[in-house]
Amino acid sequence: MDRLIELLMAERIPFAEHCPIAKYSTLRIGGTAELAVFPTCAEHMKKLLGHLSETGRRYAVVGKGSNLLFPDGEYDGTLIFTNRMDGVECYGEEMRALAGAPLAAVAIRAAMQSLGGAEFAAGIPGTVGGAVLMNAGAFGGSMEQIVTWVDCWNVTSGRLERYERGEHGFAYRTSRYAKSEELVILEVGIKLQKQDRKIIDGLMADYRKRRMASQPLEYPNCGSVFKNPEGDSAGRLIELCGLKGVCIGGAQVSEKHANFIVNKGNATAQDMLELIGLIRRRVLENTGVSLTCELRGLGFLI
Repeated sequence: MDRLIELLMAERIPFAEHCPIAKYSTLRIGGTAELAVFPTCAEHMKKLLGHLSETGRRYAVVGKGSNLLFPDGEYDGTLIFTNRMDGVECYGEEMRALAGAPLAAVAIRAAMQSLGGAEFAAGIPGTVGGAVLMNAGAFGGSMEQIVTWVDCWNVTSGRLERYERGEHGFAYRTSRYAKSEELVILEVGIKLQKQDRKIIDGLMADYRKRRMASQPLEYPNCGSVFKNPEGDSAGRLIELCGLKGVCIGGAQVSEKHANFIVNKGNATAQDMLELIGLIRRRVLENTGVSLTCELRGLGFLI
């Protein structure tokens, strides 16, 4: 029996071989993974990463798949899904969240405790770990404003490392964790502040209303596909080029928000890549702006 499978069985870590993965992507696109593993705690993750590092096996860590494009065929490696590492605890004005906790759940939990500062996160369809990695944000708020410390497992040293404020390397839609292949986020500390519950609920309701009015939430999507160029909007540039509603296969530039690509049914990763390429070429030809993808590919560059 494979040593990795032996470890998973011995530690009672859930796993599945040749696992269909489209259901783990908000785009609902993807083929299969040679092996999908679902750790439920940080200790599981440490043991799993230690084994994979020692054996040199290919792997990737995935949250909710909200900013990731899976391949159409089989990913020939191990996919580690963090969605079962979803614990959230509250201590006064501070919160601790495991990497797989839904970001929206953190915002809702904060509201229940009359803690303000996380309202922007209520509608972001990702995990805490993924949100920190990408410095997710909306409506003027972002993770860099509320994250205090981040506990990571360093796969090179085999040690737990904590990074405090000022060490996260946050910038627009990136962080030190996005730039490092050796750091895997396990747990995050969040600092909020007491606020009137009515004010919090009002902000969250307003943000929800604005999202529903401006984003194609009725179709599978990955959120914003491109980063906004400095001083401009990717959606505005794409719309300016007459690309709203353009389709390749089952992938379509949203008619509601041009910086969203939606899966209208049976879209493939190839459809997405071809449509992204078309958008980039057309925007560059017509405006001189080279768009950078916010969406990331699993095992390939976009």
